[in-house]
Formats: sequence, C-alpha cells, structure tokens
Amino acid sequence: MTMVNWEREPGEKVEEFVAALLLLKHPHGNQPTPSKGDRGVDVRVENPDGFDIYQVKRYSRPLTAGQARKIEASWNTFVAQTLPVLPVRSWTLVTPWEPSNPRLDWLAKLTVGHGIRTRWMGGRILDGLAADNPALVQYYFGDGGQHLARLITEVLQGGREVPVGIPAEDLLDAVIARQRGLAAALNEVDPFYRYDVQIRPGRVDQQAWDGDLRTTSPVAWVHYRQLDEDSYLAMRLLPRCAESPRLRPITAAVKLEVPVGSPEQQAIEDWLRYGAPFRDVPGTVTDVTGPPGLLRSTGSGRFTFMVTADSSSDRPDMEVRLLAPDDTVTHTLPLTNVRINNGLDGPGTWLSATDPSEVLEFRFLFNGPGRDRVRMTMSSPVGKTPADVLPAVHLVADLAPATGLVLAVRGGPPLTSVWRPEEPELRASPLVNMARWTVTLLQALLAVQAHALQRVTVPDLEKISPEQIGELIQLARLLRGEEIRTTWTQITLTRGASSQALTDPEFGVLATNQIQVNLAGRQILLNDVQRRVLYHSARPADPHELALAQPGDTVHLVPGSSAEATIAVVPVGDQAG
Repeated sequence: MTMVNWEREPGEKVEEFVAALLLLKHPHGNQPTPSKGDRGVDVRVENPDGFDIYQVKRYSRPLTAGQARKIEASWNTFVAQTLPVLPVRSWTLVTPWEPSNPRLDWLAKLTVGHGIRTRWMGGRILDGLAADNPALVQYYFGDGGQHLARLITEVLQGGREVPVGIPAEDLLDAVIARQRGLAAALNEVDPFYRYDVQIRPGRVDQQAWDGDLRTTSPVAWVHYRQLDEDSYLAMRLLPRCAESPRLRPITAAVKLEVPVGSPEQQAIEDWLRYGAPFRDVPGTVTDVTGPPGLLRSTGSGRFTFMVTADSSSDRPDMEVRLLAPDDTVTHTLPLTNVRINNGLDGPGTWLSATDPSEVLEFRFLFNGPGRDRVRMTMSSPVGKTPADVLPAVHLVADLAPATGLVLAVRGGPPLTSVWRPEEPELRASPLVNMARWTVTLLQALLAVQAHALQRVTVPDLEKISPEQIGELIQLARLLRGEEIRTTWTQITLTRGASSQALTDPEFGVLATNQIQVNLAGRQILLNDVQRRVLYHSARPADPHELALAQPGDTVHLVPGSSAEATIAVVPVGDQAG
C-alpha cells in the first residue's frame, strides 16, 4: 500500500498533491488558483444542484491557535466572497491531520447557520485516495517521472520487436498485445494523462492535421512519428481531469527565425499581437516541458501554429452584419466553426469562422494596436444546396465602398469596429464580382428547385457549357413569371391525328413542352409547369409538304410576316395561357 509521510514532506508540495488527488477524483473539478486559493476556494466541483468547495490546508499535526485562525479566515473569506455569488451545496476542510472530536465540534460551530453541508476530510481518507493513485504519489514524492520517460522512449521507438517464429494467424494478436501493453504501462505510471497508442498505415504528411483533435473527449497532445514508408505511430495524451494541463503543463519553447520585413515576419507579429495562426516558418526548439520524451529537447525545422475550433459553452453565438451607408443592417449571417485566440504580446484577438454552409470563411484581427482587419475567402459551393449557400454569397455580392462589416454577438452588441472596404480594395479583389455572378446562378437554381421534386445542388461549372448556364438563367426568369420575346428562323412540328387542315397562308402556332434541366449530367424534371412558345406568324416552308403530311409526319415552318415569338412558363395543362 502506497503511503505518504505527511509530516516529512514540504507543506506547499502537500497542498499541491492533495489538490491533485481531489481533482483526479472529480475530473470535471477545477482549481481557481494554485495552492493559495481564491475567495476561500482551493478546489471546486460543479454539480447539477450546486458546487462542492474544498479548502486544502497542509497541517499534518494537531492545529495550533495560529493555524485555527487561518482556517477561520479562509472560512470567513468564503462566506463573504463566494457564498453570495455561487450556488454552493457543501464546504469541506481537507488536512492530512485526522481531526479530534473537539476540533470537529469547533468546525461545526464555526460553519453553522449558512444552509450548506460542511465536513472535515482528514488523513485516513487522504491515505485511501493516495493508495488508489500510486502514480501520483510516485510523481510528487518519487523519481519525478523517470520511469515514465523510459516507457515513452520505448513507445516512440515503435515498441519492442515482435518475437520471431510466431505463426501468421497469431501475428496480429501479438502486435495488438504489444501496443496494448505499452499503452497500459504508460497509463499506469502517468497520473495526469491517459495514453492512446496506435500504429497506422500511411504517411503522417498525408493526414489531416487536426484529425485526432476532432473527438468528443479533450486531447492535450498528439505526437506522430513516421516509422517507415508505410506506417506511422500516433500517440494521443488524454487529460485525466480538466486541470491536468495545469498540473502538468506540456510546453515547448521555440525560437523562430524570419527575415526582417518579410511576409513571415508580419505573420509572426500578427501571431504575437492577435494570436493569428501562421504556417511553415523556420525555427528551433530550445526547451520542452511535460511528459518526457514527447519531443527532442532541441531541433530545427519548420513550424506551423494552428487553432482548433472553439467549443466553449460560455462563448455566445456570433454573426457578421453588413451595414448600409447609413449604418442600418442589410444582412446578418450567423457564424459557425468558430476559432478564437488572443495575442501573446498584445491585446489583440484573432477570430476565424464560417457561415453555416462553410462556403465563406472570415478571419478577423481586432482589439489590436492598429485598424481592425477582416479577410474573406470563398470556397467552392459545388454539391451544396443553393438555399444554404445564398445568404453568404449575397452578403459578399452586396459589398460596396460605402458599406461596412462588423462582427457581433448574435442579436447583441458589436465586437469589432466597422470595417469599410475602400473602392481600390474592391477593384483589386475578384471576390465581389464572383459573388455577384454566383448570386444570379444560385437564384436560378432556387427557381428550379421550387418546381422540382429532386434535390437541386450547385453543379460543377466546369462540366456545364456557357450556353447551358445562359439557358438556366433564362429559365429562371420564365419561372418567376417573366415573358421573353425572341425571334426564330424555323421549327419542326409533328402533325397530330386530330390536326385540322391549314388553309390560311400564315397562322399562329402555340407549342408546349415538358421542362427538363441538365445540371452537369443530372436531369432535373419540372413536374408542375411546362414551357409554352407562341409563334405569332408562321407559314409552311414547303406548302406541298404540309398538304401531303399524314398524322405522325413532321412538317417544317418558317416565319410569316413576323419572326417574333413569346416564351412563357405555364402550369401543366394550361394550353390557352
């Protein structure tokens, strides 16, 4: 059984160790400030019906009068500063000393009358918690993680070789057993993190950089190592409690080396001032802290700083607003996939987000020493639903020199100053012109969807000719109720069984046909409408052909006194219009 000699250990280390025991016992708990407490709180654990508060003291022997006064001061601070602002259900004094009955009575008298449960957690309970967590005892009072360092080194080298001579049918089981054994050994000796160790096929440089961070469980660190041309090692560190990254930080000191006045220098300055990500900057690792062996102690390479999506429940929903010249709001666009970071050496904030369709990405730099900045990037909408994409594209299309963009809390106050694009910026960027053309296309697709039972998506424009795009936009005009007047040169009709003989030299012709739209090879049928074309004046190209035509034969007509035709879309079955 692992025991701690409470009286021999330094008091500050005892308090840190006891707080760590409590946090590992309650993984969702947190410690407002290390050791010293805050508002009479060392550790707090949130529950549906209120918080459990722990006040940790290092006392391992019967309390002196001075120590009792310090406990009283901590309690009074808690009552004055925490109880009025936090829903508390219990308060617990924690000491390595097992209290006597008189001291228990003293504590009960001190804490009575506030409507919360109070108790004293003494040495016997702490001894039991320590016995259940020998790795934490070893970390604080043993070799400080040297055994863990040896195990991690073994993992990063790919583990021990699989013994030769194993039958083929048992080889997979042997490999799996080796990896499980390594992970289990790491989990046994690291009190703050659990280890997920995998050997995967493929190359590290071909994997999504944040693939192993997109999990429901928090991930503190991911380490990759290419083992050979066909496989790589992936090791993830999963915090055992919310405070693991603070109890045992994982940090790396890096010296970045960029030429003065270069784009790389600007990228680093934006990172320092705003926390903006940067890519592929040369530098050197000068120091590493955390579980040993995760990184080489020093080494040169190229560095990329990235920020993962922010899932904080405290962060309000956000939106981008487009303001007219008179500052009235003309568009609001909700934001998703929000990533936010703050500068290391400045007051600025970097925020990246997309519209819900993920077609338009915003990157804001604000609260910094200079003018707020925003950059927009529009990605391909191919395969997406036009109604989802249109709000974002419409906002960009309506940008003009006198308009303004602002980042704001959704339905709440603005977070940035108003960014007003200047005319040269708009002329220099193809984004707005592309958006305006795309709006026309999206509106045409929406008009088609209004009359189709099939799902209409944005097609790959490389697979559609300009003529087909023009026909689609014209069809949308017709579907919205417009009549289009045009001219014609010749049409071919099929004589019906009930067609009457035509004796007039010229006549009007009314033709209707089903509407089918070709979207990059997908045939979209419009079910409830048909195209109607009225040829105002027609005559036979060959009167003899018309006179001899039988039902089912084709006849050719050309314009009579007028080559005008009117095109419209009408409901199915409407012949007269």
